[in-house]
Formats: sequence, C-alpha cells, structure tokens
Amino acid sequence: MKIQNSNINFKAGLTGSMRKEIQACDISRIASELSKEGINTDFKNNKLIAWCCYKCAEIIKTLNKQYKLKLGLPDGIIVEDFNKLNLTQKNSVGFANIAPTNLYVGKDDIVKGKTIFFNEFKGFNHSKGNEFWDRIDNMADENFEKHLSATDFFLETFIHEFMHVTHENHLINKLGSHKFITIAQKALTPPNIQRFQDKYESLADNICSYAASNPMETVACDLSKRLIKSIDKNTLTVQNNFMQKSPYENRAFYMISLQKHDNMFKLLKNLWNGKFDFIR
Repeated sequence: MKIQNSNINFKAGLTGSMRKEIQACDISRIASELSKEGINTDFKNNKLIAWCCYKCAEIIKTLNKQYKLKLGLPDGIIVEDFNKLNLTQKNSVGFANIAPTNLYVGKDDIVKGKTIFFNEFKGFNHSKGNEFWDRIDNMADENFEKHLSATDFFLETFIHEFMHVTHENHLINKLGSHKFITIAQKALTPPNIQRFQDKYESLADNICSYAASNPMETVACDLSKRLIKSIDKNTLTVQNNFMQKSPYENRAFYMISLQKHDNMFKLLKNLWNGKFDFIR
C-alpha cells in the first residue's frame, strides 16, 4: 500500500495524548490481559499495534456486556514479516486467517482460523525515516480520500480485521466449523468472487471500493463503518449499539418490511448469514 508524502492532519483521530499513551504502554501487560480472553499474541514489540488491538478488544467486550451481544474475539494476533508467509500481496497491512492453513513458507506450521496477522514491515521505511505504523494517520486519511476505506479513523485497519473474526465467529456458531470453512473457501475462489462482483459490485462499492473485492470484505467494511460511528473518537468509549437496526441484528425481522426494497440491506443480511447465492 502506497502512502503519500503529506503532513499528518489528525483527521484520522490519533491525538497527541493517545500517542503518549501508546509510547508509555506495557506490551507484556497488554498481552497478559488479552490472554485472559483466550487471545494468544506476538506483537514483536510494536507498541502501536498492541495498544490498538487492546482498545479494539475492550470495545468489543463492552458491546457484548452492555448490549448482550455475542461478538467473537480472535484466538490469536500476530505481528509478522509477511515475506515469511505464503501470500501474494506481501505489502498487505493485515488479514484475518479464516481456516486452519499452512501459512509459513517452508514450514509445516498450521495457523488456526480466527487469527489476525499484521505486517511487521521489517526494514520498510517511508520518507523522512518514519516507520509504516507511525504514519497510520496518513494511511487512514489517504485510504478514505481514495474511497478504499469507509472511514478516515486510525483504528479502521484494526477494527476491520476484528470484524472479520466477528463475522467468522457468527458463521461458525450458525453453520458449524466444517460447513463454514467449506462455504467460505468456495465463496473466495476467483470464479465465485468474479460472479459476486458481476452481481453485487455496484452495491458493495457504496460502502467503499475495497468492500467490493469479495463478500467477506463487504461485511467487514460495513461492520467496521457502523462500529466506528458508534464510539466516541476522543475517548474510544462505546456510545450506542451499532448492531441495532442493522442487517446483523438478530431481531431484524421486524425491519424487513421497512427494508424490503433496500437491496444493500438484503445483501448484507445474506452475507452475514452465509447465504452466498453466487456460489457454483
């Protein structure tokens, strides 16, 4: 992902006080707290990633407790040099692994599903010597301006990957692990992605252009947009239930009559529940 050379304007919300908090954070304490939630971590001493992931987990835990939701948390969060992984896009910022996979080049290690990876960008610097993750404000602003993401908030990258896990967890609970993996893998084959785009790209692109890349991204982009709108950007505290009156609400049946002509609502509801009508 290319980052333009521009001055940070803080539209993305990473304030000076937050930066100070990040610099003072204790990664080992964060790792210990996340471990209590069943999340194994390896942050490679990256304070920003550790802090942002901790904040995301706290937001989701608050939503679950306050609104009796069942949003899933990841089983693992790993910062890694993507050159070590079997990925075609080595410069990706992050991704959520959805099924047990042999990810490491030349190794037999199987990485479980519900595991989030963030790119270490080892040895990768931008202009003026700034490391990639130190320029996260610029990245968020640029992605929003280019319509690559649905918001310009600095936590978007992290919340987006957490929302993949939330979607995966919902589908596992609804369909069972085996059926979920089978359907998800079929939905993400190049022919089925092309069929999805031919049929729904214009709808998904209303969220952001990246949402149109495949059905899982459509849901993650929309969920992250809704969640980000529901939190106070200065305190990162939850203000309302972002699932309410959405395609993802369990009790959404009473809204169907109101939304019956809303094709985007129907698409998101179907994708959330694993109804991929474009699969062959």
